[in-house]
Amino acid sequence: MKLNKTLLFIAIGFLIINVFFFKNAETLNGGRAMIYIFIFPLFWIATLITVGILAYKNRKEWFSKEMKISTIFFMILCTPISIWGFSSLTRLEIELIGTGYNPKNGITIKSETWNYNSGQTAIIKFWKIDTENWASNDEKDFKKDSVWVYLDKKGDTLKIEKYKNDQLIERTEYKK
Repeated sequence: MKLNKTLLFIAIGFLIINVFFFKNAETLNGGRAMIYIFIFPLFWIATLITVGILAYKNRKEWFSKEMKISTIFFMILCTPISIWGFSSLTRLEIELIGTGYNPKNGITIKSETWNYNSGQTAIIKFWKIDTENWASNDEKDFKKDSVWVYLDKKGDTLKIEKYKNDQLIERTEYKK
């Protein structure tokens, strides 16, 4: 079997650029990250057109018996299918879905919601800081507070923890 080096380099470049785009999109907040709704498809389309033209021009060599398997494999790596497949394999079981800040009466309550891959809520957490001007403080200044609820993938309660001023007051675990 002969290796299609041209497509190998294109596939590596395609994957590296996609990782760069993903990492950069993670650092952006709000509407600025929305630009990637256009950047990803444009980049994918440009790559697919380039690979398609090269495959057509070099079809006799690339699809010869010796090179056919590596050509098809690297062509698949140059598509969004490879990105989606890799991201689904490396996706964490739970991920942070939302963070909220509620300033009121001289304090701010911070909440976090964590979801399973299925979309079911996994954990709900709360913190408190003794100021309504929470934006000028570090995240580490928030203290664990209130009731934290841990749920299983069916939505049943696994555990409840009660906090006050960063101290665990009570923990109740529910056996399954």
